[in-house]
Amino acid sequence: MTWEAIWALPNINLTEPVEGSSFALVPPSDPRVEILTRTHPNFRIFINRFRDTYNNQIIPTLMLRRTDIPDALRKNEVATSFRDLIVASSVLYARSSQIIYNNTLDRVLYSSFFWIYPWMLDKNHEHLIAHLPTMLAINDVDQFCGCSSPDLHYLTLRRDDFDEFLLQELLLRWEARYVSENPKWSDVALFRSLHMANQACLVPAGADAVLHDYGRLVALWVSAFEILVHPGKKGRSDLESVLNILEQVTWEEKTLACRWYRIKNKGAIVQKNLACWLYEKLYSCRNDFLHGNPVTINTLLIPGSGRSLLFHAAVLYRLALTSFLDLKWKESMPSSEEQNVHIAYWEKYWKYMAPQIDCEKALKLSRISLDRQRQEKKKRQKNNFESGDTIPEGGDRS
Repeated sequence: MTWEAIWALPNINLTEPVEGSSFALVPPSDPRVEILTRTHPNFRIFINRFRDTYNNQIIPTLMLRRTDIPDALRKNEVATSFRDLIVASSVLYARSSQIIYNNTLDRVLYSSFFWIYPWMLDKNHEHLIAHLPTMLAINDVDQFCGCSSPDLHYLTLRRDDFDEFLLQELLLRWEARYVSENPKWSDVALFRSLHMANQACLVPAGADAVLHDYGRLVALWVSAFEILVHPGKKGRSDLESVLNILEQVTWEEKTLACRWYRIKNKGAIVQKNLACWLYEKLYSCRNDFLHGNPVTINTLLIPGSGRSLLFHAAVLYRLALTSFLDLKWKESMPSSEEQNVHIAYWEKYWKYMAPQIDCEKALKLSRISLDRQRQEKKKRQKNNFESGDTIPEGGDRS
């Protein structure tokens, strides 16, 4: 089995490969990359010519593709969807963690870190080519100087940074979507939605960012939700369709299923859960921006807490995927009385549920201001100090 490199991603330092049957996102230390560098001198030159803004060398992460796949799997959409599922499995999780802990700048919070470098070697490893909407060009490898995005840090993405069970489910759905000659509508909708979510997770803009750049991303989030729940050719999706899927989530924190919140839908006031209430705020924000209604910075904030609707949109989307993909714990408690068996069971359970639990924590924080969250954290730290409890290495993560 042989592989070829099709994309370079110079903004991210991946530590372990993410594998599909015919595609893989890999670090430069991967054995398949080492084979390519030994076999093709121009490839070695290419990956060693990348620098950041300050001329520090960086080695890009690479998207690999098997060389023996059918033409149907060589379409750009297939590789793009593979990238999109990786974004969904990492960026959504990072945003939940950032809302909860708010303690670091090294999380991969934007899909912009998965930017595809526009130049790549041709299939014969002779020249560099760029095949883009803006240009079709060819150049020599010897003159190449690659660069990362100047508006991003070069960040490391570890395997622990992935929502692992979401990743594995999306890999299965990716196979079903693109390997099958007649994919299910739900799989088609899923990857259209993931692509829209990828766009919604981009950095809003650069040094010229204005309020409306953030409003545009809100609109993309609502589109991602509505594509996900669209029933197919003869159906339609709307606010109620998204609210329905958010009410079908299997919650670890059972109170999150309670219909304590009043929202307006089709002219009527209805009682819904917190996730539905928050999505209705996102939906109204989208309408204000796209319909030309008056907007201010407060339009982008959650009423009461002043939190970012954009970051919480990622939390809601992960919860919608929980429902759409039926991501819930399905293993029965082992009948064995051996302690090791039970320990292994609970370790696996908590690992599976950790991203869902973090999403639920982040959702609950949508009702609490950041200042109040910080005050409560300081209070916990003070109580821990006075009681003699040891704060875990790395600080308070509660």
